[in-house]
Amino acid sequence: MGGGKGGIGKSVLSILIAMALAEKGQETVVIDGDLGGANLHTFMGIRTPGRTLNDFIGRRYDTLDEVCIGTEQKRLRIVCGASEVLTMANLKYTQKTKILQAIAKIEADHVVLDLGAGTGFNTLDFFLSAHHQAVVMTPQPVAIQNAYAFVRNAVYRKLSRMTSRRPSLDDLVKAAMNPKNDMQVRTVSTLLERIAANGAASDAARMAAELKRIRPVLITNMARQPRDKNASRIIQMVAQKHLTIQARNGEGVYFDPQINALVSAMEPLTRIDRDSNAIQCAFSVVSQLTGTESAPDIPAAVGM
Repeated sequence: MGGGKGGIGKSVLSILIAMALAEKGQETVVIDGDLGGANLHTFMGIRTPGRTLNDFIGRRYDTLDEVCIGTEQKRLRIVCGASEVLTMANLKYTQKTKILQAIAKIEADHVVLDLGAGTGFNTLDFFLSAHHQAVVMTPQPVAIQNAYAFVRNAVYRKLSRMTSRRPSLDDLVKAAMNPKNDMQVRTVSTLLERIAANGAASDAARMAAELKRIRPVLITNMARQPRDKNASRIIQMVAQKHLTIQARNGEGVYFDPQINALVSAMEPLTRIDRDSNAIQCAFSVVSQLTGTESAPDIPAAVGM
């Protein structure tokens, strides 16, 4: 679950989606992927986690299954983050690879990865590695702009990684990342044309094919009116025009005062009424995310 800014409810929505999967009889694990400010455990009523992701990175446990903590929800476990460890916010490449490989080996039907806010490389790489990518926003204009910025940065991170060993192409990608670049490259399609014209037609074709794999579901959270649930449509249109990717307008999630009450009381969100608007919306999101998706990069991972 990615997003451009904090305070948009990514962690809460990650838990609700994980709950919905578990309610459907699916073994589910939700992972706190906010490497600089982990707090997912607080929404599950866990004051001080006995095991965290850092215990896995620090080799105190060999698998993420050993780090998982059970919850009040049947078939739902959690991997708590470790915000008290400064190095977790600046993972080395080998550590990031170790986590991604370990996620693939978790004994569960689904893994929901709650990412931190912003567009750091670690966040974008985790997002891009997921089977089903979801971007969260609220109906406010600033949140919508930040969500688009997140999607745009994910696209360019993908392109940058593909050209990292080709200096001439990498320079083109990095220049194009500036919306006001001197090359007059304003869209990804124009960038790919420039790359092809630079004698790398096969590389341009490969990049275009890889970009088709980026199909994020755009979820508007904390909607208060029916029209709020369609706030992401502008991103869908702009992403297709400027980034050449097919983002999808996801099911919106209504604001639910029960969530605020549970969070304020530091009670587990698993105690929310099953007939609440928020959990019902989460069921709809799950159906959309897992219904007709293509082949994944990492088995059993839902990156959100």
